[in-house]
Amino acid sequence: MSKIATGASDETLAVSLAEREKIPRKKYKMIILLDIDGVLVTTPSWKKVEQLEDGFMKFDEKATECLAELYEETNASIILTTTHRITYSIENWKKIFHKRGLYFENISKINEKSKIEELTSRGNEIKEWVEKTGFEKNYVIIDDDLSINSLEKKIKDRVVFTKQSIGFDRNGKNKAIEILKNEIKID
Repeated sequence: MSKIATGASDETLAVSLAEREKIPRKKYKMIILLDIDGVLVTTPSWKKVEQLEDGFMKFDEKATECLAELYEETNASIILTTTHRITYSIENWKKIFHKRGLYFENISKINEKSKIEELTSRGNEIKEWVEKTGFEKNYVIIDDDLSINSLEKKIKDRVVFTKQSIGFDRNGKNKAIEILKNEIKID
């Protein structure tokens, strides 16, 4: 894993970002609905989570690498489903991801809710998003939230479930690629 993925200086980050902007990117209409805890942060609940200088949690290196590879292959837009989304602006999220070696071009939030008491279950928020944007969207859900199990099959078929202690791994990455590239039949 590169220095950036574990925490880099602002100078190193600026150089890396400038270099990345020179790389021609394929444009796809793919979307990743992304959770953080249990996907990129895999610290057991009984252990204190390490934080980087920016005050946000350190990401698991293997999970970060797998997500970076998925993004490199698909150039998907990122929609944050994590509860942490309400704490930071999109610009701050970009900085958080960049500091950890993830260079997403397009980041948004699943909805505009900004207070914890406004949030409903993850499954319900995803269902509302799908109903609002349309079932025909090409998306994958990467999450460990069990409320997603209550969703109808055609949504659940687009889920890559992670385990809290493992996070997003190679098997998950391969399944996400299959879903996004329509190599898995979705009923």
